[in-house]
Amino acid sequence: MKPALALLGQSEPSSESNLAALLAVVTDAGPDLAQVGTSLERAAAARAAIGEISGLPWRLQTVLGQLDAALPLAQDGLKFAGVIPQMAGLSGPRRYLVVAQNQDELRPTGGFLSGAGILIMDQGRIVDLSFQDAYAVDNFLEKPYAFPPQPLYDLMGLEMFLFRDANYWADFPYSAEVMMDLYSYGQDLPPLDGAIAVDQRFIQMLLQATGPVNLLDAGSVIGSDTVLGFFQEAWAFQGDPDATAWRDWFDNRKSFIGIFANALRAKIENQLSEIDPLLLGQNMIEAIESKHLQIYMRDPAVQSVLKELGWDSRIIGEPGQDLLMAVDSNLGYSKANLLVDRSLSYAISLDEQGSGIATATVSYQHRGERSGEPCLQGVSYALENVTTYSSVSDKCYWPYLRLYTPRGSRLLDASRHQVAAETMVTGLGWDRGAEPVIDLPWLTVFDNYLEVPKGETISATMRYQLPTISTAAADGSRSYQLKIFKQAGTRPEPVKVSITLPSGMALISASPEPTGRVAGTVEFDVVLEMDTVITISYR
Repeated sequence: MKPALALLGQSEPSSESNLAALLAVVTDAGPDLAQVGTSLERAAAARAAIGEISGLPWRLQTVLGQLDAALPLAQDGLKFAGVIPQMAGLSGPRRYLVVAQNQDELRPTGGFLSGAGILIMDQGRIVDLSFQDAYAVDNFLEKPYAFPPQPLYDLMGLEMFLFRDANYWADFPYSAEVMMDLYSYGQDLPPLDGAIAVDQRFIQMLLQATGPVNLLDAGSVIGSDTVLGFFQEAWAFQGDPDATAWRDWFDNRKSFIGIFANALRAKIENQLSEIDPLLLGQNMIEAIESKHLQIYMRDPAVQSVLKELGWDSRIIGEPGQDLLMAVDSNLGYSKANLLVDRSLSYAISLDEQGSGIATATVSYQHRGERSGEPCLQGVSYALENVTTYSSVSDKCYWPYLRLYTPRGSRLLDASRHQVAAETMVTGLGWDRGAEPVIDLPWLTVFDNYLEVPKGETISATMRYQLPTISTAAADGSRSYQLKIFKQAGTRPEPVKVSITLPSGMALISASPEPTGRVAGTVEFDVVLEMDTVITISYR
């Protein structure tokens, strides 16, 4: 990898693609990197054999602590390096859909699809990177489009399933296939090779490693601490209050995405010396694990590596495992998620047969100031309004909530929520509790819809019977495991889990360490920054 160090240290901008040269080094080093991977596996096995280090001398604790932090990153990086040549088009051009998701308008895979474009990689070079407004992708004036998922019709009045709503399912590979198909359909393109989704938090993490980028077209230098303000200011209507200026703003209010993307591309391709490679690697892995960056490849060999690394954003549990995921879709036409905090509590009472009854509560706290005005779904972009980013975020929140649970779960009861018909753009109200819905076929999903006024806290609760979700061991003990999936695009969320053991049984072990134990009940308090697993054994 020595030639790579020379490229990373090259201080003068190059007219040639340093990125292509760097990827060529990685490709040539493939056999050596495979040998390093084998060595790291032996190192990991040796480290595991040492076990707990708290009783060791402090010098050893320091060294082994550093190893514990670096070893998983090195192993994951080496596995990923093995498929970089395929992804970079070294065996032929690759064309990827890149979508910019707005986490302030939350949707199942991370946010509303604000912008989309095609990234073409060939021989390690970025041949093209084009972006456009997601509204411009479809060609519904000349082509027929399918009917949308029923909630989008009932709650938003949508009559066609267009690209901008294609990320309807929380499972990213599932939604990515739909996004790619709708993009190709609308743009008359052949099938694409994969999809990459990013949000604002990813851009911040990327800029922390690359350093600021110079937007020559906009006359700005944008860094990790200023990029969100730049996006919000660039989105706002700043023209003279006349119809021509307003129309131009509305049609081009997201053009800054393409300007920024190409400035970032130029830096990554030709100014490698300004990039911190270790911080870049750490931040990219963190972004993937926290789902601010999501990748799906149609190449089975590449996708299998992403799956092995746990980077495929698939929403799927193991047999005999409990599963929980709360998924919001902001159907209020606003950016209200900027002002809404969400938390989750989950209480399960296990029984002797390995099943149990669960109660999940999702709570929303709106940090906006109470105005006394009624909540009205929708945002007006009319000429007479002052359209700023804050004006479209300081709105009531309208989440369509889905709870993903193990297949075979059975809803027992739920909180009932009412939304007045006159407040909704469809003129149809909502007055019911949760119900099962057809969604991801390998899971059972319950839905509900509610209105969260500014300055208020509203909770939705669902109680349901679980299938068998614990397993028995030969010694008579049982093991229960809960996997909590983080929704892409969300900030870290507090989750409180309470597990009540069957009568007469006692806890043997738990991971992570419980925060409380009261009369047969084990409690955990976690912050959901990435998918999290809680495991207990009892007898």
